Amino acid sequence: MIYVAFTLGLFGSLHCIGMCGPLAIAFSNQDGNTQSSNIKSALFYNLGRTATYTLFGLVFGILGRFLFVAELQKIVSIILGILLIVSFLFNIDLDRTINQNDAIKKYYFSIRKFIAEMMNKSQNYHPFQLGMANGLLPCGLVYLALAGALATGDIIGGAGFMTIFGLGTLPMLFALTIGMSLFSPNFRSRFRKILPYVTLFFGVFLVYRGVVVDMPMELDFWEALRNPVMCH
Repeated sequence: MIYVAFTLGLFGSLHCIGMCGPLAIAFSNQDGNTQSSNIKSALFYNLGRTATYTLFGLVFGILGRFLFVAELQKIVSIILGILLIVSFLFNIDLDRTINQNDAIKKYYFSIRKFIAEMMNKSQNYHPFQLGMANGLLPCGLVYLALAGALATGDIIGGAGFMTIFGLGTLPMLFALTIGMSLFSPNFRSRFRKILPYVTLFFGVFLVYRGVVVDMPMELDFWEALRNPVMCH
């Protein structure tokens, strides 16, 4: 699960560059700051996002644990996986589809308003706090990661999955905040095409996890082959 979470964050962060990039740049690059100060701000900002994702992971890990106890975890994993595969096959935009919900819209605008107020008083907030606030924004990529946290069926596993996911998003967004010229609009548009394939891969993984019994938690298939489950 560690590899899956990090890969999801790393490749999916190309999507984040377009969605959250402007906010990240605004938070991390303050007028009058030295380059070293901006780098420090960018690091704390992205760690703040990761902290929020970890808290989300705790919540969904708890929910997954309840599903595990009720023997529903595998069913939920398969259903989530099928939905992701269908979204890929029919080119469904997860962000647009989910965010059309009235409750999600109200939540989104309230968080945007809250972040705008924080930006107006940015001198009163630490970059870590600003990053935590940004982590609250609805995002299709985060929805994918939360599905993974839910599928772990474990509180620590859910929190760990979201922590590794957040750290996976860090390299691209950190690079963006300290070097905006690295990511031209053409670069972002080309690599955002990867996200649907990330969705497909993750959907297949969730179905596989739901169907296969005693799946290795770390996806160590060589170890599984060396120590097969034996029937008596």
